[in-house]
Amino acid sequence: MHDEITHDTLLRGRVKLLQPKRGFRSSLDPVLLAGSLAPPFGRFLDIGCATGALSFLLLARDPAAHGIGVEIQPRLSDLAVQGCADNGFAERFRVVMGDVRANAMVAPNAFDLVATNPPFRPIGTGVLPPLSEKALANHEVSLSLSEWLDVAASALVPGGRLATVFPFDRADELRAALVERCFSISRWRAVVPRINEPASRILVEARRQPQSASVSVLSSAISEPSLIVHEVAGYSPEVRQMLGDTP
Repeated sequence: MHDEITHDTLLRGRVKLLQPKRGFRSSLDPVLLAGSLAPPFGRFLDIGCATGALSFLLLARDPAAHGIGVEIQPRLSDLAVQGCADNGFAERFRVVMGDVRANAMVAPNAFDLVATNPPFRPIGTGVLPPLSEKALANHEVSLSLSEWLDVAASALVPGGRLATVFPFDRADELRAALVERCFSISRWRAVVPRINEPASRILVEARRQPQSASVSVLSSAISEPSLIVHEVAGYSPEVRQMLGDTP
């Protein structure tokens, strides 16, 4: 196993991460998502936790938070379990291997926060990576937008938060799907790789509302200034702060 994985860190070494040398490896997306959320996180669910990057960042930022990460791929799930132990999070976090759509651990109305960096490329767009691990993690092979939103809507307590990072070119589709499921979109922020470049991602935070909530309220959102990822000298000050490089 040691020849097949790398030992990486986040937040200047505060968070340890075990990842495959080949196959799925975490991107900057979970760092941006975790860094954009304000604690407390309470009891959270991470849909498709992979090797645990997003969950570990949430746990590091809020010592009172606890939760569950569900991952369908056995190797990634095993690495998340090891990473959880290495970080000392075992008493606050549980990794569950399986399909989140049919998992008894995901009880209705049980979570204060659902956070997810989900598969976001629809089948039929782009080229599927040759390694099935990457294909499952990045493409909607086993979990579509409507499916993970249905899981989130069921899992959250009334008023609970949903937070996700998603491709900017699917922002309208995401917004419509949230409104359809009675989510009130409270924060909406574009992620721009560099100044004067088009947005690549959208950071979204929404709250679960009663079925009777009005569509006009649900469709409103606070659009925040774009998050610039790179400047001339490297990462922007805000992204460096999310990475733990600045106080």
